[in-house]
Amino acid sequence: MKSLFISLVTLFFFLGTSFGQENFKVIKVNGSILLRVKNVSLQTGTVFSEKEDLLFRSDDATAAVINSQKGRLILTANNHDLSKIQANYLPAMYNVSTRGGSLSNVFDLQNHFSGKYVVLDKHKIVMDTEAFPMDEDHFFYLQYVYKGEEIPKKLGYSGDTLLIDKKNLYTVDGQPIPGPDNPSIKLFYLNGNKTKLPISEFNLIFPDTKQLKEEIKIILDTMKNLPSKDQVGEVTAYIYDQYGKIQRDNLIAWMKVNLGFQMK
Repeated sequence: MKSLFISLVTLFFFLGTSFGQENFKVIKVNGSILLRVKNVSLQTGTVFSEKEDLLFRSDDATAAVINSQKGRLILTANNHDLSKIQANYLPAMYNVSTRGGSLSNVFDLQNHFSGKYVVLDKHKIVMDTEAFPMDEDHFFYLQYVYKGEEIPKKLGYSGDTLLIDKKNLYTVDGQPIPGPDNPSIKLFYLNGNKTKLPISEFNLIFPDTKQLKEEIKIILDTMKNLPSKDQVGEVTAYIYDQYGKIQRDNLIAWMKVNLGFQMK
């Protein structure tokens, strides 16, 4: 009987300790961060308790982590005591680069193509073809620098939809290239009389979609009890924080193909 009593006390102590702690899952790590006691590096998928002591190998190292009850949080060298952090959890986003309808003027285009602009392999943008017709004599093109040379690349289209395709964009003389010298890229529109209209300059970001898929799976699995629109809001906010702004419809289409995600 005494042995049973000790076993029950031990069990209750274990359960109380386990349920009294919050567990977090790592989405992405920038730099090197260790679980100090275990001497284990944080990486995508690592699960750890709020009581863990983290060792940041550099001041600029960060970790995006998530908890099913509290949401997402960015840990830094100056802000990583999970047992004390109360007000720094990141809200979901529902309207980051999600403008409905077509882009109908230069101001629309400049707002849309600005800052860090994320494309997941392929991208579709609906245009107002009365303002910006697209045919052999009227088209958009991007210009980037590769090995010190400016490379113009005409963008494809289908009806009123402008297309950005990484495979077609990053080729020179018919050969694929790893990418331009830097992410800065310029957008132009060429009209029928060959007048070149500068639109904007922005950073075009093509994330590693294999890695991003794993990161998004962690968010969706952790937030599986939320409505689908809230899950998309969480993913959108995460991409915005870590990579740049993304167009919502393209994100949903990509998630459907690559993750079987369905809006409900």
